Amino acid sequence: MTYSSVFVNRIDSSLLEPDYNEIFRYMGYGLKDRTELDDEVRKMVYQIVPEFQKILCPQGVYVFYPLKIENENLIFNGNQLKSCQLSRFLSECSAICLFAATIGPQADLQIRKMQKIAPVKAVIMQATGAMFIEKYCDALCSQIEKEAAEDGLKIKNRFSPGYGDVPLENQKMFFHLLDCKKIGLTLTDSLMMAPEKSVTAFVGCYKNINLS
Repeated sequence: MTYSSVFVNRIDSSLLEPDYNEIFRYMGYGLKDRTELDDEVRKMVYQIVPEFQKILCPQGVYVFYPLKIENENLIFNGNQLKSCQLSRFLSECSAICLFAATIGPQADLQIRKMQKIAPVKAVIMQATGAMFIEKYCDALCSQIEKEAAEDGLKIKNRFSPGYGDVPLENQKMFFHLLDCKKIGLTLTDSLMMAPEKSVTAFVGCYKNINLS
């Protein structure tokens, strides 16, 4: 595991396995509701997802830093972040990884196009995009986990700005520390990311005491 160097990760979208249950959940259908799902809508979902997947460009950037936690402050690379929840969640961690991930601009363009001409298809694509960015974040975290394991470390679940007591304002930190332009990712004045189907997150790394 190398500290302070920003790495780029890109994969072919065909490597992401669609999760149709997640798509239906994002569309607002719980497990009990799916028996009532209109056959035409269900058919549309299974038609749209493979075609939508082809236009995606999953890519991310990430960096590792040594981590110190003092009281409720996370300290890394000269930055200090105060959070009761995150400091508690990462209390056993000696390193932290910051990542930014996106599935590319074509997803946004296609969704906006469908919002004008086929609103139902746009809803399906919104749900599909939400599923695929989570799938890609899982894949990126698997890569982060492999690199952490080289130093005998395991990783915690990812934690994104805007959750709990970690303000969305911390998005600026990610864009300062990561060269997000390498993956075509920008941050608006209102702290929204473009492309929309993008994620930033902290991943804590802690010692694997079960190593033999």
